[in-house]
Amino acid sequence: MVEISQLEKKIEELEKLQRYNRGLIEASIDPMLTTDIDGIITDVNEQMVRITESSRGELIGTPFKNNFTDPEEAAAGIKKTLADKMVRDYELTLVSRTGKEIQVSYNATIFTGANGYVKGVFAVARDMTEHKRLENELAKYTENLEVMVEDRTEELRIQQERESSYNQIMTVLNASIDQDTMLKEGLNEIIKHLNAPSGMIYLYDSEANVLKPAASHAVKKELLTEAFELGEGIPGETALERRTIIVTDIPQDGEYGIEFGLMEISPKTIMSVPIVFHKNLLGTILIEFLTDVSEETQKFLQRVVSQFGIAINNAQSYIMVQNMAQELQEYSGQLEKSNQLKDLFTDILRHDLLNPAGLVRGFTDVLLSIETDEKNKELLNKVHNNNEKLIDLIETASKFAKLESTEELEFVRNDIGEIFKNVVDNFTQPAIDKDIKIEFLADGEYFAKANTIIEDVFSNLLSNAIKYSPDGSRIIIDIQDADTDWRISITDFGFGIPDEDKPKLFQRFKRVDKKGIKGTGLGLAIVKRIVELHGGNVGVENNPAGQGSVFWVTIGKA
Repeated sequence: MVEISQLEKKIEELEKLQRYNRGLIEASIDPMLTTDIDGIITDVNEQMVRITESSRGELIGTPFKNNFTDPEEAAAGIKKTLADKMVRDYELTLVSRTGKEIQVSYNATIFTGANGYVKGVFAVARDMTEHKRLENELAKYTENLEVMVEDRTEELRIQQERESSYNQIMTVLNASIDQDTMLKEGLNEIIKHLNAPSGMIYLYDSEANVLKPAASHAVKKELLTEAFELGEGIPGETALERRTIIVTDIPQDGEYGIEFGLMEISPKTIMSVPIVFHKNLLGTILIEFLTDVSEETQKFLQRVVSQFGIAINNAQSYIMVQNMAQELQEYSGQLEKSNQLKDLFTDILRHDLLNPAGLVRGFTDVLLSIETDEKNKELLNKVHNNNEKLIDLIETASKFAKLESTEELEFVRNDIGEIFKNVVDNFTQPAIDKDIKIEFLADGEYFAKANTIIEDVFSNLLSNAIKYSPDGSRIIIDIQDADTDWRISITDFGFGIPDEDKPKLFQRFKRVDKKGIKGTGLGLAIVKRIVELHGGNVGVENNPAGQGSVFWVTIGKA
């Protein structure tokens, strides 16, 4: 009894194990089956039933190969498994009961019985439909990618060739500043790199308001001398509208043609581009093609033409500079002659005129000392006074001429306050004669980089202030700190100067109304020149007190 009970228990355990294994097989998401050594199906799982759309009973006992589009290939797979004991990724096309074809991949192995002999084949199929779809998509994507890479590679090659062509054209444009050479060689480069048979460059003549031929390559002879008004013909229309014009409907034997030796043919396309620099029209470039013009070619030509605008402007600027240099050289020669004449005139003033005037002064002084007749004395005084004015004019004009030809002065460290005090001392008597009080406000040391000629500036300004101030008035002299400069001012309480006359004061021989006071008209021009040689400034303002003027100069500190 005990042995029977143990046997039953083992049978029960075996059945549990079989049910467990069967459960695993049925739970698989992949179709599974077994065949005998002859390839007859002996068992299937539920996934095999589903994928074939056949019942278990319809599948078991039937040849394995009958479920595939290629039965012989399927049978060969069973034989290969039996021979090699295992196969992997054996691809077949399964056909369902309704004719649906499904790509599957089999992994198979043999299984043996208790006696160790091979009983058949155990196979697991993997539905490859999605895998194949993805594989096909990947193949298509790869193919498209290869095409795209080839296309892009070709684009890059063309772009590289275009860039190389562009750089070669730029090299030619920059190789010569001569306009004719640059235009001719530049046009030839365009023709070569665009594989175009002919072309023409027109330059705009702003005075005649026409486009004139400037360079050509293999165009009809008639175009070599023909000028176009704005709006006339393709070049004129391009220039007038300042836009690229492309013409494709070109009549045979028309105005535009391409010369090949003794032959002449008509172009298929004409492209005309305006040459513009900083909104200024310079001309047009017209290129004739035997084919259609691609968008890339249009962009390339427009880019090149923009550089032609720069090159033409540079060439024309160079011509202008050359002409200006020639004119400047001629003017320099004239100026040199003028300076020589001025020096000659100054020498005449100093020697040939001043010496006789000095003799007149000496003789009149002697005659005045011995003459007793009052009427004769009056005449001699008139001669003496006018001669003194002549001497003053000669000396002032000579001094101004010398200053005008002086380019620079030697500067030393001078106290301009002390210099001006000495000037004030020299004018004590003229101030006393007019009862004018001179107030010198500057107190201290005022060292500046100055030449001793600066004394003439102070003398001239103080002399004018005394001359044009009414009797009994006052003059204020001050020196103020103006950062890197000293500002020296002379304030009077005279008649004042109208604003419209102020700009004339420091010009030579420009005298405003001086209320009957005589002068050469050079004094303030000399002041301005001396101050300029010191690197300073000079000016005049209205007296803030309400009457009179303030003359001022600036001199750099030392």
